[in-house]
Amino acid sequence: MSNETLSERVLYNNKISEEWLELVDNAPEFNRFDLTNISALLVAPCDLGTLVIRDGQPSLSKKNTLKTLDSFFKTHRFFDYSLTKRCFKSIKEFPSYKVPFVNWHYALFPLERPKNCMWLNPLDIYDLKTIHGRCFAELTNGLVLETPTQMRSIIDQAEKAIYVLCYLRREYSLTDHYNGDPLDYVQLPQTPFLKSIRNRSLLQHWVTERGVFHQRYLHESLLKYSSKYIEPVDVL
Repeated sequence: MSNETLSERVLYNNKISEEWLELVDNAPEFNRFDLTNISALLVAPCDLGTLVIRDGQPSLSKKNTLKTLDSFFKTHRFFDYSLTKRCFKSIKEFPSYKVPFVNWHYALFPLERPKNCMWLNPLDIYDLKTIHGRCFAELTNGLVLETPTQMRSIIDQAEKAIYVLCYLRREYSLTDHYNGDPLDYVQLPQTPFLKSIRNRSLLQHWVTERGVFHQRYLHESLLKYSSKYIEPVDVL
């Protein structure tokens, strides 16, 4: 991706184009039962829904990005996002506002307010470039996205998302007595973007005790599901 011009296929943020129309017109309905890794979720212009990118193959969901992800995670019984958010707020090293969706295979982090915004898989970002003040993300499948945020914010959120992914893999690892370093739990592709962040401070050593998330998640789960069975008290 050139520093000055873009010759690749580009999807501009909130701007309808021939590229957008072609992808939306040809995209099949999003299949929430398909476990193929998700590279990105994009808000399609003109309220056309959510474009889901998996292995370079787009599909379309009529729901917003958050509801699309939530239905996908619930289908496969991954972590409950509402419970994950509560847990993250109590763990100071974890992001508490732009909370990523995480499963054991990858993470997706929001670039803005999670309800309906662009979500990216940090392991599928090939490179970032700033051109004329705007940040563009090139995915490993060759698609280039104009992002709504600056490069520094994307790098910070990607670092946190990768750390959380590594932490959860350690948290639920079968080898209880092996801690290792965060990056021992994930194989980062050799892309320019990931090479540039692999030495970031949060990825060098653990700053979160093992077991903290697991205990907190169980606690929040019990609170959520026990509240469903509490009988209402009649007020006289």
